Amino acid sequence: MNNKIINKLDDFFEKFSFCRYKKGQILINAGEEPSGIFYLKNGTVRQYSLSKNGDEQTLTIYKPYSFFPLMHAINNIRNTYFFQATSDAELYKAPQRETIRFLKEEPEVMYDLISRLYQGIEGLLSRIEYLMFGSAYEKVIFTLLNLSYRFGEENMSNLDVNLHITHKDIGSFSGLRKETISREMAKLQRKKILENKNHLIIIKDMERLQGELEGRVI
Repeated sequence: MNNKIINKLDDFFEKFSFCRYKKGQILINAGEEPSGIFYLKNGTVRQYSLSKNGDEQTLTIYKPYSFFPLMHAINNIRNTYFFQATSDAELYKAPQRETIRFLKEEPEVMYDLISRLYQGIEGLLSRIEYLMFGSAYEKVIFTLLNLSYRFGEENMSNLDVNLHITHKDIGSFSGLRKETISREMAKLQRKKILENKNHLIIIKDMERLQGELEGRVI
């Protein structure tokens, strides 16, 4: 997203109410009708569902300059998801009608939104493919790659990629149990592709991690 788009988003959303959420706080509950559109200025927010057994399935994580939820605002689709701050977050909240009017009046912002939505759909389709047909090993690798590209912190001194996630986080993306994740992660550690230290996963070689997926039949 370029600075021109960010400035337009800032100019619009900053006219409305500002709010802060602590890590772990719920912004919107499943079944709750959203009262507005959130614009994420700082922090991260995840969208997830809850199974009948109480298992969480993370669908996406929003980064700064994202605005959500739009399904209800655009298509009047009932909200069935939870939205939770995964870090301390700062947001603005605008009325739905005014946000839709803004998008209609700003084709550049609308085009950027559509572009990002299609990027998200592409990632979602790949994720569905691995969840349906991939082995546990492939599901773990795909999840690590996906999160690394979006949220990984590069260490420029040695090209490591640091990822601040837990096995529970990986499980909520992949649908795997903690014991299974630990077993598959151990395989990657033995190959010296990554290290795991106190909620910090250090990926030592992104190319080798990517290579673990290439050529596999799923």
